[in-house]
Amino acid sequence: MKEILKTALYGGPVPAMELLYDHYGGMLFSYILQFLPDKTMAGKQLVEIFSRLSPRLSSAFDSQLSIYCWLQIEARKIILECGGSRVDGVENGAEVDRQPGTGGYAALLVEAPPEHQWVFRQLFLLGRDKEELAVQSGRSLDHINNTLRECLFIIRRNLG
Repeated sequence: MKEILKTALYGGPVPAMELLYDHYGGMLFSYILQFLPDKTMAGKQLVEIFSRLSPRLSSAFDSQLSIYCWLQIEARKIILECGGSRVDGVENGAEVDRQPGTGGYAALLVEAPPEHQWVFRQLFLLGRDKEELAVQSGRSLDHINNTLRECLFIIRRNLG
């Protein structure tokens, strides 16, 4: 897929983004629903993600990850950068300026215990492996999974 994407990119960023959207838009939408369970907001966030990916596209070629894994990581970064900001620029039918997030993921997890924040940062922002994190922290894999699930619940609640 990376070679196909590189070829599409020679035609410009629009054909490359269309290719990505056609192949991965549905899966990425399902992934976004983990953060934003409201389908309307998740759809708006999907558009925002694809609109912001173009300058980052070349890093997909250098990554050892599959294109879809790379898209998940980039989507996470964008969702957390937004920190629940408006993504459509329209509120109550009137155009408004986009509001930046209030500190990204840190603001979304401000009420979470420090261990939760640490686990989330290690897994989602630093890309650590759950099993490796469990061994390093002396916790079970189930504990790490439960902590992550609780973090996602807190984020969903704070984004909604």
